[in-house]
Amino acid sequence: MKRLLLSTLALILLACRAATNTPPPPSTTTIPMPVAEVTPQDSQTNDPTPAPLVQTSPPASTPQDSQTNDPAPAPPDQPAATGFTPQVTQVGDPAVNYASIEFTADNRYMVWFEMTDTRGNGIVWHCGVDPTTGDLIPPDGKGFRAFESTIFGRANPGLDADGPYYVGMDRAGTMILVRPTGPTAGTIRPLPTPPDLTRRAIYPTILPDQPGGFVFWIKNEAVPGGGTNPANDWFELHYISLDDPTQVNVIERQERPRRGFAPMDSAFARWMKNKPALTYGFADANGVVQVRMLDLTQPNPAPQAVTNDPGNKVDPYSWFYNEREILLAGINAEARTHVYIRNAGEAEFRLAETIIPPASALTRPALAQSNEPIVFDGRTYTVYQVNEAGASFWNVTFGKAGEIWLATLFETPQQHWLLTDSLTAKAEPEPVVGTSRVWVFYNVIEGDNPLTAVWHLYRAETPIR
Repeated sequence: MKRLLLSTLALILLACRAATNTPPPPSTTTIPMPVAEVTPQDSQTNDPTPAPLVQTSPPASTPQDSQTNDPAPAPPDQPAATGFTPQVTQVGDPAVNYASIEFTADNRYMVWFEMTDTRGNGIVWHCGVDPTTGDLIPPDGKGFRAFESTIFGRANPGLDADGPYYVGMDRAGTMILVRPTGPTAGTIRPLPTPPDLTRRAIYPTILPDQPGGFVFWIKNEAVPGGGTNPANDWFELHYISLDDPTQVNVIERQERPRRGFAPMDSAFARWMKNKPALTYGFADANGVVQVRMLDLTQPNPAPQAVTNDPGNKVDPYSWFYNEREILLAGINAEARTHVYIRNAGEAEFRLAETIIPPASALTRPALAQSNEPIVFDGRTYTVYQVNEAGASFWNVTFGKAGEIWLATLFETPQQHWLLTDSLTAKAEPEPVVGTSRVWVFYNVIEGDNPLTAVWHLYRAETPIR
């Protein structure tokens, strides 16, 4: 997912370099915990415009640089977790590109994109997940071949009262809805929405208690490509209702900035989990990237600003849980996540806690992103990635050594667990809740060029069980 992105903020194909040509670790690796002080969405392709620098000490604020002078509150006490030894296992076929993995919200299926050439073409698949072992069914993930697509049209999963489904776009620009009926079977439904190859970042809602739902995407002005492609001067946020998929609704248009991303890309658009509300970034009067929300449960819904505090929001993930709204956002391209909450009747989110990795083995950990919440046995957690600071968003997210971290939410003291090593380029942690334990899947990237690199798939053990 995290799906951010990029998410959503997800896979970058040309403008980054991988961290190493060395093959990934063996299929099962036990990783020692780092010693203290030894010291993430939508696809972008053919984008020669340099992305902003990513730094751990922010300069003067610009929304495109994802930096601001932010007098954030001090983080809570962060004790080192004990009694857990990280262990990861390579899964799938080591020769296959698992370029974008997502799991359905009921944890039954993996939906993924196999990149098959150097132009970003590939195949959308789904497979099953064994809830006891975390193994894929079948082991290489090639359970049901849904449709041919591109890195921009790749599918993302949704959920409604009828069960899981996923929506993407084929190579002709037609939107496709697929409902898995088993690990190796599914039903395919082309949507009557007008075809449009300038779409990217296609996401449906997660609404387990109601039939149907909504799908949003970002539309480029003129040509397919990523969020910094200079052939597009603007981008628009669109959505449809699955009850009337021919009616395309325009939410907002944003101009492409001179450098970096439009705010709807940097504070990446996402549906709120368990509620038909869409969050996305915009630049406030001071140039700080804040979050707007379109709440489709309201009469005559219109986008409203829901954050108003220092710090550019990066890849926020929103979640409706226990009758309150929760927002997890990276801040200023730092290794820092703000956890916001909003109760019914409140206009804005308010900061509840800050999450910072307590003992990273990276020299300059940066760009906390891809936060996804986990619920298990009445407790809540988030999993996220940080990577070594570098020259640009692409370089950091997909080309630098990284770490996958797990942290508790709304507990004192806050607890943290490092789930992986700190040596290889890593991206897109995706949690899976099984029958009696939780795993986190993620990518390890092998190769100098993402178009020819192999995106290996790994599964990390967690202490949640």
